[in-house]
Amino acid sequence: MRQNTSSQRASLPFQCFHTCAAPGRDHSSAVLFVRGANHRRLRIELVTFPQHEPVAVLMKYTGSSSGIHRYVSSINIDSGTNFQRYCFKVALLTLPDENDEQQVQDVVWYSSLGMSRERPLLQHCFAYELFNTHPQWAPNLICYEILPDRFASSKGHFTVDGTPVSAEQPLRRKDFEYTDLNEVHCGGDLDGITDMLPYLRGLGCDGISLNSVFKAHGFAKEDTQDYDTVDPHLGGNGSLKRLRALTLGYEIKLLVHGSFAYTGDKHPWFDRQERTGKGALHHQDSPYREFYTFKADGDACYCNGDPKYPKLDYGSREVRHAMAEGQNSFVRKWLRPPYGLDGWVIDHIAAIGDSGNAKNNLKRVAQICTAARETHIDCLMIGNFLSDARYALGSSGNVDGSINYNGFISPIRAFFGGVNLQGESIPYTGEDLRRTCEEYAVGVSQQAKLCLINQLDNASLPRFFTVIGKDKALYMAAFATLFTWRGIPCIFQGDELGDVIASGQIGPDSMIPFKALNDHHASPYSADLQSTIAELAAMRRSNPALSHGTMVFIASGGAYFGYIRIFGHRFTIVFVNSSHQQVKVQQGSILFPLLAALYLPDDCKADDTEDSGESLLIPLSGRNVRRTDHGEGMDALFDMLSRESLDVRCYGATRTSDEFQEKFIKELCAGRIITIPSRTTVIVNNNSKDSYED
Repeated sequence: MRQNTSSQRASLPFQCFHTCAAPGRDHSSAVLFVRGANHRRLRIELVTFPQHEPVAVLMKYTGSSSGIHRYVSSINIDSGTNFQRYCFKVALLTLPDENDEQQVQDVVWYSSLGMSRERPLLQHCFAYELFNTHPQWAPNLICYEILPDRFASSKGHFTVDGTPVSAEQPLRRKDFEYTDLNEVHCGGDLDGITDMLPYLRGLGCDGISLNSVFKAHGFAKEDTQDYDTVDPHLGGNGSLKRLRALTLGYEIKLLVHGSFAYTGDKHPWFDRQERTGKGALHHQDSPYREFYTFKADGDACYCNGDPKYPKLDYGSREVRHAMAEGQNSFVRKWLRPPYGLDGWVIDHIAAIGDSGNAKNNLKRVAQICTAARETHIDCLMIGNFLSDARYALGSSGNVDGSINYNGFISPIRAFFGGVNLQGESIPYTGEDLRRTCEEYAVGVSQQAKLCLINQLDNASLPRFFTVIGKDKALYMAAFATLFTWRGIPCIFQGDELGDVIASGQIGPDSMIPFKALNDHHASPYSADLQSTIAELAAMRRSNPALSHGTMVFIASGGAYFGYIRIFGHRFTIVFVNSSHQQVKVQQGSILFPLLAALYLPDDCKADDTEDSGESLLIPLSGRNVRRTDHGEGMDALFDMLSRESLDVRCYGATRTSDEFQEKFIKELCAGRIITIPSRTTVIVNNNSKDSYED
């Protein structure tokens, strides 16, 4: 959540902080912290929107501590919807006088977008879900994405055009000069993945996301030919049963990508090659004609104009029956035993709709999700949106989360690598990343944010290691960012190869030297990276702030940014520096959200602070607090921070050491200047009080 944002007035003599109730918190009340102006100069109202109309309630001032005021109010619940939205109206008054009534000097509105002069739009308000409808296990998940044909083979080697190919070392495309690897299967199968489960568990992963496995012509299995059959190249239906049985034993969740928006053009329903004599393309009297939309020239509507992917028309009752609503539909069949998937990743989800376009998209996706949850109430439904997913994330009964392109993948690749998703060079700063990620989070419920899937790589993008110029230190720093970000961290197959990605020319669809991975001897750096990933996974599981906590940006600049994660009495502070020089950051009041949320007691009473007048000017942008703000009055809170049992870890050019930990904690608790080493991510966790109390 932002602390403040842009407005006509350049600055305000106060600073606000609020975060939506995280899962497990009490949704019946809202707490707002204000620093700066004396509480006697503030009149704050909580504005809710039952039945979409604003209702304002005066918030109660409950006390102050260290110059921070605490306001609380019950939330007016709208029982007609699960999504609850609210904002704050803050009036700055004249100082109280014995003879004159206080006059309003300024009024601002505070929402998840920050400060504004006008009442925020409903979609910009703080949001939470009254009832958490998402799987309880999802925020704890650490996932590994697999392209089955290119990951591992039960034979112990790959097979290309009938020739065995070793999995002990990387294979370059030039080794197959006369073979188009995009047109052949390479021998990877689901039983090979089963053999790799101990390795994946040791890496720290407790979830697997399989790219589509259903019968199709292409190796990536996107052009589905049969929704009832696992592709024989991958081992058939029996191999998925075996994989499911073993993943249950390893307590690993199993997700599968599915093509719901279209079929392949070789599917019997469409039958471009006239194999059945009753396909929709060549026969207007075909029983499957209404499954697709045909234009006046007789050709079908295709997904993204690609003739390999004719679009399904969800306006057809028969399509809805086959894909979702029927008892043996595509979405239901694979969620039931003996396959028992734990969820779906719906590819090209924004293209699902009626009449050859995305008409009724939300309605049709909700029908798919409803059918899935009726079959498996605790399943996870993820949408693969290449654009803005918030229209679906804010809709009841829809997807739980999405592949987080806009809120992580795109800005992280731009920050570390200087390129966008199209591979175009762009100058991108820490401030750009902060603004992008803050704006994308606006109006999305905390519960949905925890179900967003974050990745450095996936099957459709160039390898992140090559994008960042093969910088080993930056690669480590980026992994540390991935594992501390809000949402589900997901490793794409081979990410952990590290420098072998470059030396072996491993692309997103290359065969993975799984034998070398399994034995941890791909390269010394790769072995170090695998250990680091396992360490990051263990750290994430040990601190609920990383899996369930809110996320607040606290600093950003040219080549650095910082954020905090808070949940209950646990927190994590993260600073990322991608430059070749160390960065010194003026603390000012950047830790105000953390210190207020952690150390301001519910029963604080005395107000021993004087009004700041205009000596404390907080820019409405809230991004770079003026240097005149030195965090005045917060010394007592920093003292409480110094009493915490803190653990500091470094990932990148600077590695973890007792010497660095001691120095960094000293700087942090002094509240003045923090030094972030070059090409490094620094992570500070507070330990559970149970672990260090007598």
